[in-house]
Amino acid sequence: MVTKAVCLILIVLCEGISANNLTLKQVLILSRHNIKYPLGNVLQKYSSKPWPPQDGSPTLLTTRGAQLEGYMGEYFSEWFKTERFLPEGCPDEDTVYVYANTASRTKATARAFIDSAFKSCDVPVHHKNTTEFDPLFLFVIHNSTEAYKDKVLKEINKKLRNNPKLMAVYSELNKILEIEGSQVCKQDGICDLTKANDTVSFEVGKSVDVTGPFRIAHLVVRAFLMSYYDGKPIQDIAWGQITTPEKWNLITAVTRLNQEIRYTTIADREAPLVQYLIKTFKEYDEMPKLMLLVGHDTNLNCVANGLDFKSIDLPNQFEKYPIASKIVFQRWTDSKNDYLKVEYLYPSWSQLRNGSKYSLESPPQKVVMSLNWCNTDEHGFCPWNEFVDKL
Repeated sequence: MVTKAVCLILIVLCEGISANNLTLKQVLILSRHNIKYPLGNVLQKYSSKPWPPQDGSPTLLTTRGAQLEGYMGEYFSEWFKTERFLPEGCPDEDTVYVYANTASRTKATARAFIDSAFKSCDVPVHHKNTTEFDPLFLFVIHNSTEAYKDKVLKEINKKLRNNPKLMAVYSELNKILEIEGSQVCKQDGICDLTKANDTVSFEVGKSVDVTGPFRIAHLVVRAFLMSYYDGKPIQDIAWGQITTPEKWNLITAVTRLNQEIRYTTIADREAPLVQYLIKTFKEYDEMPKLMLLVGHDTNLNCVANGLDFKSIDLPNQFEKYPIASKIVFQRWTDSKNDYLKVEYLYPSWSQLRNGSKYSLESPPQKVVMSLNWCNTDEHGFCPWNEFVDKL
């Protein structure tokens, strides 16, 4: 009997923490904005063919982007109600706090999410009243030593030079753009992306910048992506020349490499957003139950690397930090102990293209994130005290 009892206890312990036995206590969502309009006229110089006209001004949130973010808000609202997370009625600022970067698309994304999550409620979206980027959301170089500069430049140039994935993107874009007849060929001499050189700029207080084929490829592919997500006809996306998942996977390599080359190489814990989150979690008992921060893909990269999360793969997506993706920090409790769980939530490739509505039965994609330095169980739970102490 004793042996059976001991075995039963061990089985229960080995099963780890289950959300079924826990209560959701607090949530902090770090979100990327939703679909935006491409840069428009800037792109004209990169192709000899006319680009399709746009429905709205460059970089603003599209109509579909606002709609899809509203679906996100409704999904989270449904989840909150299931978990009995928030009190009935409209929340006050001690319960829900929303902060967005100063860019129009981030403010509009926050507004679309919150208006759908809390219908008929007047929940404010906070932001700085300036046209400049909020320093909190800037992902820039902080280390001013020559040794660090040499190390970063060496790493970036190694990834840029003779990179087979980049060469494949450049070769494909040469054909799609018909770049030999473009303005950038006639004016700047860039007539073959595979043969032109990139220039890397490293300046403290700014992001790493790369000019040349890499920038051209990234701008062009981002424009194709936004048009695809926005539901544009296939013939109006890359002039109908990207029609298979294999080709999308090939050309979107430049967006993944952009995150790796320009941002992951300089990720550090001194970034303002990382320091803000560290301070927030250390003082979390005094914070609102729900916090929503809306920024950019670079901000998700900054936090994922600055806090040292393990690398994750995203099923059903080609991008690493897709449109509308969210790092969702969750604090759960069993009334005695608290636990951290972090999930990466994002729309699939087809959910974006089809304008799908989310629900608990048909949710966005979700992947559990684990910190390299916190003892996370198989369900994704890490002891809250350990998380805060090691921060």
